[in-house]
Amino acid sequence: MVTINNEDLRDIFNYLATIENILTKEVRQINGNKYYLDKIVPENIIKVYSQKEKTAITFADNLSKTAYESSIVTIVATFERVVFAKYKTAYGTIKNVVRNHSTKPLDYFNSRENFVNGNIDKLSGIISLIEGHLSNDILEKLKIIKDHRNYIAHGKRDIAPPSVEFRLDEVAKILDDVIKEIEY
Repeated sequence: MVTINNEDLRDIFNYLATIENILTKEVRQINGNKYYLDKIVPENIIKVYSQKEKTAITFADNLSKTAYESSIVTIVATFERVVFAKYKTAYGTIKNVVRNHSTKPLDYFNSRENFVNGNIDKLSGIISLIEGHLSNDILEKLKIIKDHRNYIAHGKRDIAPPSVEFRLDEVAKILDDVIKEIEY
């Protein structure tokens, strides 16, 4: 069992891991018993996928894949929410320090906001910001997770599939490690 320290990330991971666990147990029942599928699908598709063993197994595999992909998008979105909240707080603090403790000749006053960039609104911007502060191992894993999320979220088009697919608990642990590095 993986330990996740950030409360928001831990909560969403626990929900997603529970769904994954339930789904794994239910899908296991379909192998050798195609009609079991009818017990777990919505009423309007009963007997649609359970008539042939191969169709039932394909449906179950696609269901598991869709749940995994949705979990990746959800956990990365939670990570982004946490990281952007921390970034906005840090940005506000830095902006106030620059405003309160800098000399104010007119030219400098007009350009001092450029020293503090508050316009980062994408995960890639955060990654660029923290790049020199993470170990290469964590940074590379974070980039793989970001690319995987982008691959899923953008319809699996225009970009290659991820070179590595981490398990959900691995993704949660990596993202939690990044948050820990940001916090300390």
